[in-house]
Amino acid sequence: MPPSLSGARRCTGSTSASTTPFEVGGILISSFDLLAAAIAAAMVAGLSAFFYWTRIGLAFRAVADDQFAALAVGLRLPRIWGTVWTAAGFVALVAGLLWGARLGVQFSLSLIVLKALPVLVLGGFDSILGAIVGGLIIGASEKLAEVYLGPFVGGGIEGWFAYALALVVLLVRPSGLFGQKTVERV
Repeated sequence: MPPSLSGARRCTGSTSASTTPFEVGGILISSFDLLAAAIAAAMVAGLSAFFYWTRIGLAFRAVADDQFAALAVGLRLPRIWGTVWTAAGFVALVAGLLWGARLGVQFSLSLIVLKALPVLVLGGFDSILGAIVGGLIIGASEKLAEVYLGPFVGGGIEGWFAYALALVVLLVRPSGLFGQKTVERV
């Protein structure tokens, strides 16, 4: 590998897209990362269409909004919960396959999975758009904090900054940036 690309990792195994980066406007991008981003975008678009334009998606939203009302109109909760867990398992399977193909499967992946909590807290637990925006905000803020605040706190800020940011958001807006405020009458 050329010295300028020594930081790039090669994927072990047979994938159709290589991880050798190419330069676009001074930024190194690998074709595997572009493929993974395209798959993620297709899954988000597919899931959004599924939730908004299918009967099962309507049932999902009804159960998420009010389980008792969904039961009252005849929706079968065990079947809906089974379908929800199947969809969640499929999304987790695709994400795990892509991440494992990119970096290999190792114990340290659990640290990446733990970043999902601040993303969900920031974006809101009931919003797909909030999860996307929350992930982008967490990723960008971690890197910016490492660059600009890291020298003042001694580095290692990437490990805990996402949780501190989520705590600040919880103090200001407990339902997240895109979450719906629940109104309970006493």
